Amino acid sequence: MATASANRIFALIRYMLATAVRDRLFLALLVSLVVMAAMSIFLGGSAITEQQQMATAYMGATSRALLVAGMVLFVAFHVQRAMQDGEIALILSRPISRSTFVLGYGASMMAVATICTVFAGILVAVAAHPSPGGFTQWCLSLLLEVNLMALVAMFFGLMLRSAIVTALGCFGFYVLGRMSGLLGGLAEHAGQGTLVDRFLGKGFELVSIIIPRLDFFARSEWLVYGAGDETITVIHMAGQSLVFIPLILALAIFDFSRKQF
Repeated sequence: MATASANRIFALIRYMLATAVRDRLFLALLVSLVVMAAMSIFLGGSAITEQQQMATAYMGATSRALLVAGMVLFVAFHVQRAMQDGEIALILSRPISRSTFVLGYGASMMAVATICTVFAGILVAVAAHPSPGGFTQWCLSLLLEVNLMALVAMFFGLMLRSAIVTALGCFGFYVLGRMSGLLGGLAEHAGQGTLVDRFLGKGFELVSIIIPRLDFFARSEWLVYGAGDETITVIHMAGQSLVFIPLILALAIFDFSRKQF
């Protein structure tokens, strides 16, 4: 039974990789990364001092944004197309449980995200020549971040019926995740203000709790100044990944098991 489930998951991974190749995802991301790297080098060259450091920081930030946006759009539109064309219904007509399907779908999205992250890592290493320690930490944290957002896009895509709404929801989730540390600070400050401020502060505090702290992930300064003493940050990244990735998969399984086809 376990072997059969593993074979079905691997079949879904192969199917998703073939879909990414068919949709030119890898090629489009690679070309976009090269263009953004060239623009980062040009913008860094316009700085008065620390031109290499500025170019490296730009490259890290733009690479992260491109990977997240590319994966979210790919997953959102792929899931909606697969549901509308009956591909998912066809897969479920085979001897495969819905939980196995979601796990296989999630693993396939993570496989695509991993390949895209490898492209970005190679390009940054060749073009920016970052410090080895900081580059390693940046790559690993970027891998976790992109995989997390791919699973979020899969969850929203299976739950919602619009690719546009799915993409906008994922981008909103990502912005909140990147700002969750700031929102936590605002919540602490708002607790000393008026009633409205305290109400908003509680809302900010709730958002900072239920949304992962993505501001801990893929910091561009690691590429410039090295990893440094970031033990607490690494623990936060690993802990949030261990919590939120299984949680998103569990929520996706729960919601998908109730969906009618």
